[in-house]
Amino acid sequence: MIETRLVGPFGATITDLDLTGELSDDAVRAVTDALYRNRVLLLPGHQLSREQYARFGGAWGTPISFFVPRHRDNDYPEIIRITNSPATSPESRDGAMHWHSDSSYEAVPAAVTMLYTREMPASGNSTRFADTAAAYEALPEAMRRRVDDLVVLHDPRGGKVTTAGEVRGRGSTTDLPVVTHPLVAVHPVTGRRSLFGFSGTAAGIVGMAEADAIELLLELKRFVLRPRFQQEVRAEVDSILIWDNWSVVHSATPTVYSDRDGERRLVYRISTRGIPGVHASVSPGP
Repeated sequence: MIETRLVGPFGATITDLDLTGELSDDAVRAVTDALYRNRVLLLPGHQLSREQYARFGGAWGTPISFFVPRHRDNDYPEIIRITNSPATSPESRDGAMHWHSDSSYEAVPAAVTMLYTREMPASGNSTRFADTAAAYEALPEAMRRRVDDLVVLHDPRGGKVTTAGEVRGRGSTTDLPVVTHPLVAVHPVTGRRSLFGFSGTAAGIVGMAEADAIELLLELKRFVLRPRFQQEVRAEVDSILIWDNWSVVHSATPTVYSDRDGERRLVYRISTRGIPGVHASVSPGP
């Protein structure tokens, strides 16, 4: 396995890694450790069946079956099929084009998310990331003390911490209950602290007036989104893009909806909870 840093503040490309068979524990440990070091990984040049991809995804933790059945793969419910089909309803388009942490609306959020690209237009459809661990460490000490023990309310029907240009799909409203997560997370493997869940489904802070909570969360969000904490990665065909949800927030970029040759997009997404089995002896954080 060869690890090469991406141009920019974080992220790496991983090559010389065969995913067609079951990975050894040493290989799983090597690639997961690479993610924890770099926050984002790009694995190019993989032609995998859905079975092989699902097996690779399962090495990272417990796969999540998405709560909207129509988006799941029929044979592998942990795989979500993402396309730019022009038949996509207007309320479901560009639903991830806002800064968020995956599954923050659930009691146990996603730890890792990966996108396997099978078709991709010649341009566009990159993913933007911001390093929430580096941002937390760069906060003034007084602000760190202020936020360390705060707990954020997350509403699956939509958050309230939105900045200009963000889009949240209107087709995913659910009856899931409001949940809470600590504003400062402790990484379950590395123990590193990061800001978590200050955007996306964030709707308030426990014990704080809503207006004051939104103001604080927006202040944190603007800090995290400073250019020095940001990275943008485009996943080409046959590549797998992986990120550590405990260490970054992410946002999709605009999609052109088309079924013309050379303009179609087909991506398979897997998210997992928990930690890889090879790290099972590590005591998880909150």
